[in-house]
Order: sequence, then C-alpha cells, then structure tokens
Amino acid sequence: MRSWVLLLSAISASLASVFSLVLPFGLFLHLYHGSLLVSASERVSSRAIEVLLYLTPFLILFAFFVFLIILSGLKAPKKVFEIKQIFKAIVIVGLSWFSFIFLIQFLDGAVHNFAESLFFGMIALLLMLLPLIVGIVSGNMMYLIVNKRLFDRFGYNKLNGNKMNKLKHSPL
Repeated sequence: MRSWVLLLSAISASLASVFSLVLPFGLFLHLYHGSLLVSASERVSSRAIEVLLYLTPFLILFAFFVFLIILSGLKAPKKVFEIKQIFKAIVIVGLSWFSFIFLIQFLDGAVHNFAESLFFGMIALLLMLLPLIVGIVSGNMMYLIVNKRLFDRFGYNKLNGNKMNKLKHSPL
C-alpha cells in the first residue's frame, strides 16, 4: 500500500480498532456495579465518559502510527479477509511486544522474573488481538474501496497496475 491510500487505510484501521476496544470497555465501566475492579472503588457512570474523552484520542493517535507501520510493511490486499496477512501482523506485533517485555526486564535487572512476565505478556497479547484483527480488516476494506473508486472513475486498476479497457466495471 502506498501514498494516500495507505493513509486512509491507517485512519480507518485505527478508528475501527480503538472503538472496538474502547466502546465495550466504556459500557462495562458504565453498567458494572460490582467489586471486580477494587482500585476503581468509586462507582459512578462518569467513568465511562472519562475513558471515552481522555483515553480515546491518545489511543487513536497511537493506533494510527502502529497501523501505518504495519500496513506499509504488508503487501497490497486482494480481498478483505487475508489470513496470511493477519498472521504476519500478529507475528510482527507479538515479536515486538515480547522483545519490549524482555528489554524492560533486562534493563530492570529482573530477567529471572521473565517467565512470569511472559505469561502476563501472552494475556495482554491475546487481549490486543481482537482490535488488531478488526483494524487490519478495516484497513483492507478501505484499501479495496478506494481502489474500486479509482477503477470506476479512471479505469485504472491499482491492484494490477495497468489500464483495463476491456472491463466496464470493477473486478471487485
């Protein structure tokens, strides 16, 4: 993916992934009145609004740069759900996540606690997989929609990189 198509795909991916993570979490904070989260002892419904107002812009900006890096490294998609592309992104994010955990453990001098950190890192990676997959699928959809618009308007197929005079409509 290149140029402004990559930019639009990264924006779409970041918005979809952040809202797929923040909205359920905000609903949980708004509707839950038990004692699961002991540190958040004050049970008011404004906690969900605080999460949406304060956390969401930072997450969208962070996710935009992450998806910009991930989508620029992947090949241009041919369809919305590409399992190979999703697995490659999971491997990239997983390796960077675990190397970050190892770096923090190494700099802290607590490499002997790496097995415990690895366990909690796996749990955190599993929690990040759903927004990651939603973001990649959303980025692929935006890429294919923009290329369909380019084909319909100019007769140019970005997927193959050539003029298509024989076809009257988009191959998508």
